[in-house]
Amino acid sequence: MAAQTIKWDPNTTLEKEDIQGLLVRGYSKLPYASYHLLRFNDLLDTKSYLQKSIPQITKASTSPDDLAVHLAFTYEGLKYLSLPEKTLRSFLRQFKEGMTEKHRSFVLGDEHVNSPELWEWGGPSNATVHALLMLYAKDNGTLEAAQSQHHNLFGHHQIEEVRMLATETLPNLKEHFGFRDGISQPYVGGFSSKQHDANEDILPPGEFILGYKNWYDQFPDSPILETVEDADDLLPNHPNNHKVKDFGKNGSYLVFRQLSQDVSCFWKYMKEQTASASDGQNEAVKLASKMVGRWPSGAPLVKAPQADNGQYANDNDFNYWKEDFNGLKCPIGAHIRRTNPRDSLLTEKTDLESKEMVLKHRILRRGRTYGTPLAESMKTEDLMDAADDGKERGLHFICFVGDLIRQFEFIQNAWVKFHKFGGLYEDSDPLIGTHYQKDGHVTDTFTVPEEPVRKRYKNMPQFTAVKGGAYFFFPGIKALTYLSRP
Repeated sequence: MAAQTIKWDPNTTLEKEDIQGLLVRGYSKLPYASYHLLRFNDLLDTKSYLQKSIPQITKASTSPDDLAVHLAFTYEGLKYLSLPEKTLRSFLRQFKEGMTEKHRSFVLGDEHVNSPELWEWGGPSNATVHALLMLYAKDNGTLEAAQSQHHNLFGHHQIEEVRMLATETLPNLKEHFGFRDGISQPYVGGFSSKQHDANEDILPPGEFILGYKNWYDQFPDSPILETVEDADDLLPNHPNNHKVKDFGKNGSYLVFRQLSQDVSCFWKYMKEQTASASDGQNEAVKLASKMVGRWPSGAPLVKAPQADNGQYANDNDFNYWKEDFNGLKCPIGAHIRRTNPRDSLLTEKTDLESKEMVLKHRILRRGRTYGTPLAESMKTEDLMDAADDGKERGLHFICFVGDLIRQFEFIQNAWVKFHKFGGLYEDSDPLIGTHYQKDGHVTDTFTVPEEPVRKRYKNMPQFTAVKGGAYFFFPGIKALTYLSRP
């Protein structure tokens, strides 16, 4: 194991009364959720809606047992709420330009079937989204009551619900392809009093929450507000300039991407590629696990290279540099090795240098699945044999970052999309990459290193597609209150 890295000052105290709770917990006790994309139509009515909603917002200081409510805003939404021009200019460029800016589509791999022109929401041909209301509940009745309450408020305040995105919790915390998900999350200093693992790296809260020191021992760029604009002295001073207020303090940037999953296509490809094997079904699962980097139970291939092993189902204590440098256990291009290379970046000279480089690019995931499973059991053999029902299913990918370009966009471009990642040649991420052959460029290959020779799987179809997406700002409670002032 590489040495533990700690970049957190334990004297740092998070202002959890001013932080929206989704930043510090994923609400495992609240399995029912829905996301509501909103458009404003009257400024005073919208501010009135915010005033009525803010008392319901769940703070990080509480761990609710029944309901959690959260609000976030697009750049267009903040403009609509009449934030001062200087404040609007001080947001990150990526947030202001939006996820669908032409160059950004290239950076993120939003081309071909992922093109924003094909999106169902958030794209250039779709209705403008101003805000995101997020509801989490203990049961369906509680969720429906909260939805009804807010729908009544929408009607009274001229707010249009552009789209409601439902969620579905799958058995055993799996995603639709049949693999255990959500195991690997960064440990953030100050988020929890829970004892962390001895080998667990501790990241500073400023990597994800504005107003606190980040990896570089600096305060991340945060939107400012002229002191004269804060007549009620609601917001804190900016840590680097006490002549202005820190509008971003205790807030974060939220990335939302709706990814559809073609489960039938996924397992059809696995079966086709292993049809000649004597034990085709097991070989199909093995190939799929090579692409994921974990077995269906969640066991990492580094710990269980030959077969699934439930005792490692929640295991996240592993690296690659010494355990699997050449990817003979977990292929270099596997999904979990691309999205979190741990200590295996070949551009670095040592495992410690590699690990610290990777830690600069972590994200905090808060996504949920949507749609009913193709097979109720979620067992791989049942998913493999199930007929395509034509229903929509997938993942609402949600993550928090303090820096959009250094964290989310870097991962998406340099690790997920890049076809030469880790010395590969024609491989994009097998699960969420863009697979195509066009103009001499090939990204529909998956390479499995083996001894004595590697094996390459070609003509891989697109297993996922982006259906919608946007960048949101997730403000602190005080900033929310400021936005609600007439």
